[in-house]
Amino acid sequence: MPAKPRNTVDPIVQRLRSLAKDSPDLKDAAQLYEAILPLLRAADLHVGTVSLTPEQARAKMEAGLPLLHDVDLDLDVEAVRELMIKLARAVETASRKNSWHKLRLPWLQTSSEPASAARRIRLALEQNKLDTGALLPRIAAGESGPITSMAQTLELDPGLLITLAQNALKPALRAWCRQLSPLAEGLPWRKGSCFVCGADATLAELQENNQIKHLRCGQCGADWQFPRMVCLHCENEDPDTQRYLAAEGRLEKIRVEVCDKCHGYLKVINSFAPTSPEMLTVEDLATLHLDYIAETRGYTRRSSR
Repeated sequence: MPAKPRNTVDPIVQRLRSLAKDSPDLKDAAQLYEAILPLLRAADLHVGTVSLTPEQARAKMEAGLPLLHDVDLDLDVEAVRELMIKLARAVETASRKNSWHKLRLPWLQTSSEPASAARRIRLALEQNKLDTGALLPRIAAGESGPITSMAQTLELDPGLLITLAQNALKPALRAWCRQLSPLAEGLPWRKGSCFVCGADATLAELQENNQIKHLRCGQCGADWQFPRMVCLHCENEDPDTQRYLAAEGRLEKIRVEVCDKCHGYLKVINSFAPTSPEMLTVEDLATLHLDYIAETRGYTRRSSR
């Protein structure tokens, strides 16, 4: 008889449960992520191919523009709306039984009570009161002002609406990143924002045996090299105004780079191979203590849209 297939644990779920076990204060947040992240990975937004030639890609990057800048994005708006509804429902359900909303989560920001805020957004989507087609281009362009106005008109929480929409776009952005990244090979990009979608880097990785510094985009998953001793915020190169902070005994594995010139910071992890795009959000949560260490000392994280 053929052997029965072994039950395999989803690596995202496995990492989250391990994190919850090792850091009980993150248990509720990990449970929320466990409900949400597989939804993003499984989503099919029917994205179209971005038509961009190597010459156009080079011209954009030399001008400091991300590859998706000013591009008509082809995706299924209805599929994005359905994904936003699922995400809102997950937040609504989780916030009723967990205390994750007491944390300052990197993934989820809301200025009001999460369950009711998520419910109002879900109902606005289900009742077609929220124009998803008008919302998505603003999200893709990182324009928060018009979205805030849209949310306030409908008495919705702007921060939560922006966060849900950003995350609902991630499956499409990751697909476009896979399409476009080969066009950027060998092209210089010395910016702290993503060369594909324009979002600010979520964290940095020291990859390979040579510990080459790579910035990673939590929105689309892009990966690009960046100079070791340069601040991604202000391009400061003075080593006397840059240093590392870390939890006791963890400097060699995970740390935060801080700049005393602009008071910005960046989390850095050791990772021989690139972290998968789906797992970047989890690693951002796993290093939440580094945010606390940096921010209690007066440093500010570059906002990531």
